[in-house]
Order: sequence, then structure tokens, then C-alpha cells
Amino acid sequence: MVQMEDVRTKYGLPSTDEMLARLDAGETLPAPFYYAPEIHRLEQEKIFAKSWQYACHESAVAKPGDYAVTRAGSLPIIVTHGKDGQLRGFVNVCRHRLHAIAEENGNKPLLQCPYHGWTYGLDGQLKTAPRSQREPNFDCSTISLEPVSVERWDQWVFVNPDPAAAPLSSVTAGIQERAAEINTDLREYEFQVRYEYDMECNWKLWAENAVECYHCPTLHNTSFGRTYHTNPDDYAIDSDANTIWHQGPIKWLPSGVDPAGLKGFRFAFTFPSSFFALDDYVGFVGSVQPVSPEKCWAFVDMYAKPGADPVVVKEWLDMWDRTLIEDKRATDIQQIGYNSGRVPAGRLLLDSESPLQSFMRTAVTALSS
Repeated sequence: MVQMEDVRTKYGLPSTDEMLARLDAGETLPAPFYYAPEIHRLEQEKIFAKSWQYACHESAVAKPGDYAVTRAGSLPIIVTHGKDGQLRGFVNVCRHRLHAIAEENGNKPLLQCPYHGWTYGLDGQLKTAPRSQREPNFDCSTISLEPVSVERWDQWVFVNPDPAAAPLSSVTAGIQERAAEINTDLREYEFQVRYEYDMECNWKLWAENAVECYHCPTLHNTSFGRTYHTNPDDYAIDSDANTIWHQGPIKWLPSGVDPAGLKGFRFAFTFPSSFFALDDYVGFVGSVQPVSPEKCWAFVDMYAKPGADPVVVKEWLDMWDRTLIEDKRATDIQQIGYNSGRVPAGRLLLDSESPLQSFMRTAVTALSS
């Protein structure tokens, strides 16, 4: 098993206390945090295996028999809606020879592995296994899918690979009140499209990009930066160990719309990888997942406010796709810089990038635990 001390020795990293002190002074995490295979493995064990992560919208598991497949880091997960009305989560791996139970969402009274036909109830219990009657001492009642934790956060379903995880509310406490308003508004919005992005960068680079808007006036000057006011006096940021909040007024308005009646852009992020947001026209929810030390993948489910002008909605959806493509290009290029080996760490502007400092502190603390 990889230990942080071994990583420090191999890459010449400072102690955890020294890294935290450097973060306090405005330095970023050391460059090896963004390419070292050992860090990637530690993150799977210390972060993604123990964190609440967005799985799906409640509509994906609304009826008994519904199930939805997702991932938490490298762990495949299936969420089921049982006959008793309970949502449950399991590692999406058959206990026979570790094939996936399901590869896409669906609805069935039982879950059958397509490889050899082992069949499970929606409660994860093995019901039948072909030819098992020919085996001495084979007892289906002793075999079940491996459980994970599942909780709703309003209409969103979150999973945590740790079956004994602390409640999701322990993570979201810092933004509960503000996020409740987002959830209330977004509940009325209608699903439009899913955007997916494959990045050639470490997942933290993409997440860090998502939680700061210092880059918005330059990188997104014709997309996000055109749509919202992003100067530091108008664009509010707030963060704690597990959550990050952004809020800013709309700048690019459809003809005849009074900005005084709009709530503007609101964005919430929960460590390590989940986010949701909305304004007065569209909203979204999504997640970023590590694929390898230098690759990640993100999905963003887009929603539109009922009754909104279809022309405006299309403009907003196109704007968000352009914004996220610009983010992908920027973080892909960042990865080259981190790989160069010539710059040991970056330098933050803490007035504008304080959420990055919070994100990095939480990451390094988790890896050192």
C-alpha cells in the first residue's frame, strides 16, 4: 500500500505541515500532486473511497425496480430502488467473477449479471446462481453485493463508497441554506442535454479551474465572462473545507429584461468532485472523475427553466458548452506545465483564488491522514 511518506521521499516533497504553511502563504500544491501515479492511487484510497459524490437525479431511480449506474473515482456503483421504496447502493461488481451487474440505467425486478447469470435482488442479495445446486455447501443467502452509502440531497442522489460514511449533511452544512434555494428553483427546471468532456489533465486541475473565476474575464471573455459580471466587486466567493460557493449577477440580458428581477448565477461545489448551479434561464449538475494521473472525465447535465424563451435557452446552453470546452483546453495545457519539472509550484492570488486554497488544503490533509 502506498504511503504519503514514501511519496514525499520519492518526489522530494515537504512535510504536510510545511505544505499547509505554504498554502497559507499563497503557494499551490507541489507539481507532483498532478502527475505522480502514487498520488493518484492515494486519492482513490483516501479521497474517492471515502467521499460523497453526485450519482444521478432522482428521476433515474424514481420507481421500484429502477437502477442507475455511476462511478465514485475508480469504483463502479449501482443505485437501486427496492420494492420497499428504499434507495440502496452497491459496488457494481458480481460476486462470482467480478463482471459488472449492469452497464446502463434500467428497470428490472431482479439484477442479473450478463456474464454467467448470477441473479440478485434489488437489496443486493444473491437469489440464484446457475448450476449452484451441483456445488456442495453453496448457500446463496451468504452472498450479496458489496454495499455503499446512498443519500438524497433534495432531488440529487449522492453515493459514498464507505458503507459507514458520516451523513451527507456533515459535508454540505456550510452551504445548506444557500443550496436549498438553488434546489428549490432547479427542481422546476427541465432536463435538456448531457455534455461530456474527456480531459488530458489531472482531475484536480479541472476541479480547481471550476472553483475559481479569476480566469473568467480572459479565458471566457466571449462566453461565461460575457454572460455574467465577474469582477471581484460583483462576483462573490466563499468556501470552507468541504464546500465552495460562487454568486454573480447576469450581464448579458435578453432584450427587455429587467436585471433587478433576476437572481443571477449561483454555483455550489462539494469536495471532491460534485457541482451544481443555475441562473434565471438554465441550470446544471455534474461531476469530474479521475481516469488516470493525467486524465479525467466530466459530465454536466443541463436543465432549462420552463417557459423561458427557447432562443435564449439555446444561447445559454451553447455558451456553457463553449465555456467548458475552453476550460478543457486550458487545463490540458496546464498539465504540460506541471509535467515540465521546471516549476515546483504555482503562486495563488488569495483575494481572488481563496476557494483554491480551501480545495488544496482539504486534498493534502486527506492524503496525509
